Amino acid sequence: MEFLVTLYMCYKELDKRFAVVGSGKVTKHARIEATVLNSLTPVSKAEIGKNLPDVSATTIEAVLGKMVKDGQIRKIGTGRSTRYIRC
Repeated sequence: MEFLVTLYMCYKELDKRFAVVGSGKVTKHARIEATVLNSLTPVSKAEIGKNLPDVSATTIEAVLGKMVKDGQIRKIGTGRSTRYIRC
């Protein structure tokens, strides 16, 4: 039974992630937000950049800064080891 619950939760998470991709024109800002908020583990700017190669590092930094300021995500670490995770 526990396996089925875990499997269901995985499919639910997958469906949520694909909803962002399949919902027509999505802004870069929304794609960055979705990447961070849907991540199960803390992500770095470099990882976001790899997942979204058409988005500039400056845009990623601006969106992450705004999200931290708004309390949507939390910043972990400093410098190159900085990671971001939802609150």
